[in-house]
Amino acid sequence: MSRVRNATEFLSRLRRTRANYEDRYRTVIADVRAQYANDPSRTIEPEIDESLEHHSRQYFINGFLNALNWRLEITPAAGLPDLIPEAPIRSLNRRSIRFLDYLGADRETRRPLLVVETKRPSSQLPRRSSRTTSTKAAISEILCSRLVDNDPADLGIDWNEWLDTLKDYVRSIHTESGYVPRRVLITNGRWLVLFIDPADSFTAGGSCSPENILVFKDNDDDSQPPEIEERFEEVFRLLEHQHVLDRVPPLFSSQLPFRLRSDLVDQLMHGLHVKYIEQRGIYEISPVIQVSPIMFVRSRFGAWLQVKSQRTENIPHSEAELPEHLSRVAEIAAQLLHDTNTALHSAHVPTPLEQHYTDKESFESLAGVTEIDHQEGEHPSQDLLIATGSNTHYLLNEPTVPDCPYHDWARSRAHGCEFGSAIDIRSVDPRSFFTSRELHHCSHRLVAAAKAEEVNASIRRDTGRSGRDGAAFCEIWSLDEFLCCRTCAFQDVCSKSQVFTLPCRVTDIAQTSAVAA
Repeated sequence: MSRVRNATEFLSRLRRTRANYEDRYRTVIADVRAQYANDPSRTIEPEIDESLEHHSRQYFINGFLNALNWRLEITPAAGLPDLIPEAPIRSLNRRSIRFLDYLGADRETRRPLLVVETKRPSSQLPRRSSRTTSTKAAISEILCSRLVDNDPADLGIDWNEWLDTLKDYVRSIHTESGYVPRRVLITNGRWLVLFIDPADSFTAGGSCSPENILVFKDNDDDSQPPEIEERFEEVFRLLEHQHVLDRVPPLFSSQLPFRLRSDLVDQLMHGLHVKYIEQRGIYEISPVIQVSPIMFVRSRFGAWLQVKSQRTENIPHSEAELPEHLSRVAEIAAQLLHDTNTALHSAHVPTPLEQHYTDKESFESLAGVTEIDHQEGEHPSQDLLIATGSNTHYLLNEPTVPDCPYHDWARSRAHGCEFGSAIDIRSVDPRSFFTSRELHHCSHRLVAAAKAEEVNASIRRDTGRSGRDGAAFCEIWSLDEFLCCRTCAFQDVCSKSQVFTLPCRVTDIAQTSAVAA
């Protein structure tokens, strides 16, 4: 199933899903219920009515979430989001495992994004039996009153229990992950209550403002659509996967003005979409690295957009061909920068990597290196997004420190600092795209050990790292464990850390070269 591209397409899918449910499934379900209930004229037994929630989820809610690009049929190749039915969570209230109907999470960071609770079709929106009328505003105020004042007699057994459950879910998720979900909704398929700021509605520090609770009511006239369909643009904007994720798919430069006004652009950075492929030959497996220039565009509100070039280049296996490769990538990146500025009617200059890494807010929303896909199989591959700042590639043409002897494993061994054994062919295990004696290869034992050190919170505070705790210190470790740091665009970022020191300082190199001579 293809990705839903806009609110109009969402409405079309939603109507089709509802029609299938109303015209086909509900009649069959009613017949089966009548047969096995034995007396369809009686008031529905609670356990029978409760079971209809499962039918509603299977035949309607799943389709509703699919139409919002929260896909249940996840495949790695499609890059679809994680939506987990019956997701377990350790409850703070009960001190036991409870199960959420649906939990949506960011595939890359595992950050919780969406909690969905479904209810049986006959369930109603909350109402007070007193003076308060059931208007949209009144329902939001009723819910806030219950959440803040905790008056168990106000909404009846069902809604008292449902709100307590949602509060427990949100607080439990926050405790376990450190994050509050960005959206929480409860629905029976026709009405929907959406908490657009769950931290405000459910956590201890929140004010529970009615403005952060949106109610989409059913229509008393069955011939009229529910508000979920009447206000479809609002539903799509607030619940569609990419909108909740706040991460827009890659755009062409011509699409950029439709997503972001020029005066709201904060900064630009060069970047690459990198694909690492383990290519099997007759006798060995060789690494293939493909790169495609992209442009990262940041809004003043902190969100990053990607502008794609759709031009792909392979990093050559011959070091002699590398300068030409880097030149071609630079030309593509320069054209992409020009096209982006033209579309925005601006003249932005790309931000250097060092500045990006020292901007905590900027870096938290876009790490230097982000894995977006990893596939196993006959030809394992890995897709990364790499921010290169003012550089157009993560590789430099030549080392910034000249005449270093440590590119050569034999010379490193002569100085007693070699690592492992010489790498004479390009390797996937260990990952070494360049070989001994090539300028982009490093054979120094101390460098290899430092690059492989695990990231922790202290190191992240010191220098900023893209990987989670336990990942390698080197930002591009997964592409090349032996890349010479002096030929990497990240060298200034990494060397600023007090824990990471390179042996190839200019004065040391001069002394080492003299000894070798």
